[in-house]
Amino acid sequence: MKYTLYGDGINDDTLAIQELLDTSCEVVLPAPKAFYLISSTLIIHSNTRLVLPRFAEIRLKAGSDCLMLKSETVYDPAERISCRLYQYVNMYSPDHHTQNISVEGGIWNLNNKEQSPNPLSVGMEATSFTGTSFFCGMIFLFYNVHNLKVSSLTFKDPSTYAMLIDKVSYFNIQDLTFDFNDGNRWQSNMDGVHVCGNCHHGNIENLFGTCYDDIVALNSEEGSRGPITDITVKGIYTDKSYSAVRLLGASPAASLKNIHISDIYGTFYHFVIGFMDYYNRGARGVFENITIDNVYASKSDRALVKFPIVFRYRRYGIIDIDGKIDVKNLRLENVHREEFIDNTPTVLVSENTTVDNFILNNITSVNRTDKGDMPLITVNGSIKNVTAGVLFEDGKSITL
Repeated sequence: MKYTLYGDGINDDTLAIQELLDTSCEVVLPAPKAFYLISSTLIIHSNTRLVLPRFAEIRLKAGSDCLMLKSETVYDPAERISCRLYQYVNMYSPDHHTQNISVEGGIWNLNNKEQSPNPLSVGMEATSFTGTSFFCGMIFLFYNVHNLKVSSLTFKDPSTYAMLIDKVSYFNIQDLTFDFNDGNRWQSNMDGVHVCGNCHHGNIENLFGTCYDDIVALNSEEGSRGPITDITVKGIYTDKSYSAVRLLGASPAASLKNIHISDIYGTFYHFVIGFMDYYNRGARGVFENITIDNVYASKSDRALVKFPIVFRYRRYGIIDIDGKIDVKNLRLENVHREEFIDNTPTVLVSENTTVDNFILNNITSVNRTDKGDMPLITVNGSIKNVTAGVLFEDGKSITL
């Protein structure tokens, strides 16, 4: 090798690791003496597998202000879309794609206290534009990838998202741990896996730890903007997180279809699973063939979160369906809630929302708060073609 791989936590390992990624299709890093230190974004190419020992740390050097890892892109600035912090869409060619990328193992530490503050929470734009990186507070970025695997690793202390994918098809993301501090400057926008538009045929499975925004965000209006289809999210295990899964769409051109969410366990201070339009493009969001099952969840105390804006948000349901959206073929099954904190509805359908063909079965709630009634289902929007099976509120069977 031209460059030395130190792993001592003192000398910079960026060039040595990049040399390995540039010259080999399988890079297996040895256990470091202390930790690997990098100061700029590592670029992973097509047909490349990067493996670290499961608990080997790779840390971003103080003041580096960049992604830690991203898929290879071609620098091609052009005005394609306007969306703060997603300037990669305008910086990188949408025609250049990579394929067959795998990242396994390691503790990926963005070291956010020693980087610039979270750009979203302090109103900053990305601070630099080059062919390789820009500051966005994320750890991983995968753009325009076919066949992606990310597994068996820990994301530590990002400024914003642990990882973002956009225009990615046939992906498997599994066995991830989120080890987040209280942020820089506070706990906000700290997603786990953030999925933007034009992502298809993916599995996201077995996620552990606490996130201060969505653990999984399926946001079709963001990044390259476009449909998100055929996604499975299975196994989220957390305590005192913001939410488990967000589904966000605001136009038929960026619909969400064929989504299966299951095995959600934990406590959350906003919703557990939320549907919304948010960007309000002037059209209606389209959600179709959504299945949610095996949810064992309740609310957590917001006072534990060091982010004051959280207290100004409205009171969300456990399953929260809100905004100018049309949902067709929605199944909720085996959703169970024992609540000690907040008496918001378990299932809340808000104004301006329509649900067509709504199947509910084995939904139960037990209210152990001292805040009054806790409805199992509140409907302020429009529902038609409802099929209801077993529904229990405080031990009593109810009908719709």
